[in-house]
Amino acid sequence: MRVVVILGQVLDPGGIVVKRSAGRIFVNRKEYLIQPADRSALEAALRLRDADESVEIVALPRGPLPDDDLLRRALARGADRAIYLTGPAGFASADDAVMAAVLAAAIARLGGADLVLTGDRTLDSGQGQLGLRLAETLGYPQIVAAWQVTVEDGAVQAVVRRGDAYLTVAADLPAVVTLPAGALTLRYPDGVRLINIYKGVGEIAAALEQWDVTELVSAEALSPAWSLLGKDFPPERERGVRVEGSPEEMAQAVAAALRQKIGSGR
Repeated sequence: MRVVVILGQVLDPGGIVVKRSAGRIFVNRKEYLIQPADRSALEAALRLRDADESVEIVALPRGPLPDDDLLRRALARGADRAIYLTGPAGFASADDAVMAAVLAAAIARLGGADLVLTGDRTLDSGQGQLGLRLAETLGYPQIVAAWQVTVEDGAVQAVVRRGDAYLTVAADLPAVVTLPAGALTLRYPDGVRLINIYKGVGEIAAALEQWDVTELVSAEALSPAWSLLGKDFPPERERGVRVEGSPEEMAQAVAAALRQKIGSGR
């Protein structure tokens, strides 16, 4: 069984500072992490292989990547193959519609997939369309926001949350399943695989491939449907005033501040 995992990366939020007054975002430490929801998807694939050694895991990128580091980390954790996608300058701005077409073509070139796993949304932009668009493009049934994934008798079973209850749903293979952030904890990479993939030695070195997207789809399919018009920052929050005294005095101070704020129309 072939399981394709769609992975994306995001800048480490700990290295980002937003200055509302300047209307700018400062990146003090440019380090990338695997998207939190995609981490759940990769772990789900690895657990399927733990249960069945015949499972082949292929990692594909959620979008254009500046380098192949994300895919190397997937290989270090146990993926069997990883494919780095390159393309013309316009491919750098590919949106989910473009990537759905590209990934569907890549899966077809692989010879199809029995199961496609990916995160249900991204951390940076909150986009949650890729899994849905990819399922539509492939013509596969889909299960959204699964907390646990198993495969049995030609069907995928997933535990999903509906309100305060958890339900088990199923879909025939092939299928697309998305997972939320925090559903599963991604395991640590294997030390030997990690060293070998970065040194480019051993059998794992050949597991990282590079494909040109122009060999997968037409130039027209690479035109994004959206464009970035600008960035809008909310106003800088007003700093509060600390009040002291007895509970009655503090309550009176808060009430007076509220009356003044309401009276000024702020």
